[in-house]
Amino acid sequence: MLAVDGGAPLLAEGEAAPWPHITDADRKAVLDALEQATPWHWPMRTVTGLEEAWSEFTGMPHVLAANSGTAALHMAVAAAGVEPGDEVLVPADTFLASASCVLQANAIPVFVDTDPVTFTLDPALIEERITDRTRAVVAVDLNGLPADHDALRAIADRRGLVLIEDASQAHGATYKGRPVGSLGTMSGASLNGSKTLSALGEGGLFATRDEEQHRLARRVLMFGEELPGQSRDYNARIMGWNYRIDVLAAAFARSQLTRLEEMSLVRQANGAALTRALDGVPGIRTPAVPEDRTHVYFFYPLLVQPEELGLDGLPVAAFRDALARAVNAEGLGIMRWQPQPVPGQTLFRELRGYGRGCPWSCGHARPGHHYDPAQYPVSEDVCLRRLVLGQSFSSFGPPNDAATMHRYAEVLYKVLVEEREALIALTRRTAAAAR
Repeated sequence: MLAVDGGAPLLAEGEAAPWPHITDADRKAVLDALEQATPWHWPMRTVTGLEEAWSEFTGMPHVLAANSGTAALHMAVAAAGVEPGDEVLVPADTFLASASCVLQANAIPVFVDTDPVTFTLDPALIEERITDRTRAVVAVDLNGLPADHDALRAIADRRGLVLIEDASQAHGATYKGRPVGSLGTMSGASLNGSKTLSALGEGGLFATRDEEQHRLARRVLMFGEELPGQSRDYNARIMGWNYRIDVLAAAFARSQLTRLEEMSLVRQANGAALTRALDGVPGIRTPAVPEDRTHVYFFYPLLVQPEELGLDGLPVAAFRDALARAVNAEGLGIMRWQPQPVPGQTLFRELRGYGRGCPWSCGHARPGHHYDPAQYPVSEDVCLRRLVLGQSFSSFGPPNDAATMHRYAEVLYKVLVEEREALIALTRRTAAAAR
């Protein structure tokens, strides 16, 4: 019997270890940073140590640690020279920050649909969205899988665009042997506590090969001033923010980074093990991984396929929600993520912006911008069908291993195969309740 119908849950509480995986070395790193934090000064040695370590890991010579991935992406957009009224191409299926970083520069996000296999930005759809206002492309490494950066790079170079990599969900993954964080002209990455490289709290990393872009991003980081390497003159050259990272978050992330490579290998193996275990289970589509890149499974996305169970006459949403209820009741954390494409969010549908319709109505933007999620059919379908495992509620990181993945698979097998009729009945009840 399904646990949602009164049966015993298949997984015991705590059977899957949460993320991040915290060791004594992490605890010592944070305590050492606490001891070194007075007298207060900037930049802290702990912060510069994180920057130097990310530079070494990615091969990007210029790195700045920030207080969030959102801040790091804003720094990248500003360093790309994006100005009011300029346009930046962004995938329609992503987290808001991949697009709101463009609004923070008073510029206009222009959305592009995503590839139906990888769920990353579709290079084949890029050029039709380019105008004489386009200045940059934000390529998101979604779920833990790098975008097709060589194809995107070829278009960006041909059209004179800056390629900004949003690496927030894929630290430790590689594309053609190159590490995430090094695949764009610049990159921004989140260190949010849930990420594959975690600061436990909040944090971010900006990286570039260009010294001038580094200088511009540094201004945005700290009040528009020129820093470091000289005494502060408290003279803002541009509009800047306070995007400095907390020293304890930097210390935790720096410690985690020492193990990122080995933790990523565990994630890759765990994801592959679960995909093998779910082979042939009807009603779901497991993620694909092209041969030229690795996946670190920040999320393990499952697309529901009720048609495979003969449920063509019932709404996909009813099956998705019933499956989520059943799986969660069995003790395996699963959830929806991004229930609609970003251009379907109220901010874009109503063009509210900063108020009075800015930046769209402020006189610099090309007239006629509007956002309709129906223009992005792949993203709409993915958002409709997607459920995700991952993060801390069903982590793919260590100390979880292949045995843990087998337990995840047992839950999905129970719900979709052994108790299929009960799941179908739950789907019918869910659909009836939604009418």
